[in-house]
Amino acid sequence: MKVARRFVLFLISALAVLSLAGCHNLPCNGTSPGSTGGSSGGASGGRVSNDTCTPGGGVGGIGVGSALLYYIDGSTAGAATLNGNAFGLVAGFTPPTLAGSGADDMTIVNGKFLYIPQASSFNVEGFVINRTNGALTPIQGSPFSVPSGSDTIAADPQGRFLFVGNESGPDIASFQIDPNTGALTPTLGSPITFAGTSADTFAVDGKGKFLYVGQMSNTSPIHGFAIDQTTGALTEITGSPFVLGISTPHCDASGNFLVGVPGFVDELAPSGDNHIYVFSIDPNTGVPTPVASSPTVNAAEEFAISPNGKFVYAMEVDASGNPTSMEGFQMDQTTGALTAIQGSPFTTLPSTAQCKFEQSGSHMFCADALFGSSSIVVNSDPNTGALSHTVPDLSISSFPFAATN
Repeated sequence: MKVARRFVLFLISALAVLSLAGCHNLPCNGTSPGSTGGSSGGASGGRVSNDTCTPGGGVGGIGVGSALLYYIDGSTAGAATLNGNAFGLVAGFTPPTLAGSGADDMTIVNGKFLYIPQASSFNVEGFVINRTNGALTPIQGSPFSVPSGSDTIAADPQGRFLFVGNESGPDIASFQIDPNTGALTPTLGSPITFAGTSADTFAVDGKGKFLYVGQMSNTSPIHGFAIDQTTGALTEITGSPFVLGISTPHCDASGNFLVGVPGFVDELAPSGDNHIYVFSIDPNTGVPTPVASSPTVNAAEEFAISPNGKFVYAMEVDASGNPTSMEGFQMDQTTGALTAIQGSPFTTLPSTAQCKFEQSGSHMFCADALFGSSSIVVNSDPNTGALSHTVPDLSISSFPFAATN
């Protein structure tokens, strides 16, 4: 994470504290002054009897529902939950104090373990998730040292291996994940250094065989690595790096396709290439090959693929770099071709900078902006791809974050 971005995060956190301190004079989450959130919480929270504002959850938040969202709140990890149409803080949650700082990403593995890379502290913090009450308990041995920086993080879909990248250099650390405790054991030979400039964005294919790495520029090639299925060790794919014209790669759940956009979420400016690109993945070699369809979009900085692999949603920016309407596409499960979903672009939805699905595919959790101050739930129909926004937004720090059902 760059120093300027850290300062922005600090400033937003400070303003949020000041805002909450004085919120007895203002409505919360769009509610009118004097509205009351009950002790069990509500969909939008509001002003409570003791003049204390709790975003989205009244005095005590709401019980754990169908999905959990974790986020960075200054020096602690916060927790929110979606319970029906109520989106609020988890009731009774005690935010753990983080040992490190500089978080720019996080991930949840198998719905059980939360991992937060700390760029300023050169480590990864790990927590066990209590699925009953949302509580976070440090994994034994946490924080885990990362010798070469820690900005980007991803796991294979099977939850066996964890990969941590260095945004400021071409380094990748790999770990084996204990399936019972979540403890991390460095892979022999980790970290590796490759012939690039940055390990800024990661994508692991749906079969857990290949790791693809973006470098903060669509003019820089994508590096591909084969993942040893026993140890998690990385070996660069023959023919890598690949000139694909993308900065941000993601993979579909089938393992058949790699999808990418030229922009990346930290850029805050159009990349100049307004396309979404799709590549078929050779199941034996991991080599990506372009498919015929690469539709034109507005300037896409990020995107999300539905867990069933049927839909792709692009988070876009206008000419000034501000988030704008999302676009959606249906992906052909055989060819990878993309066609626009009816109703796209979704101009009635809030603008978003980054969205992540929970595993059921029914909801995307989204940040309103890079280091934004609102978390947004977008409902997604897993069959048609249609999107809607029926859940009130939650006034919390919205980047970075991770979600699980």
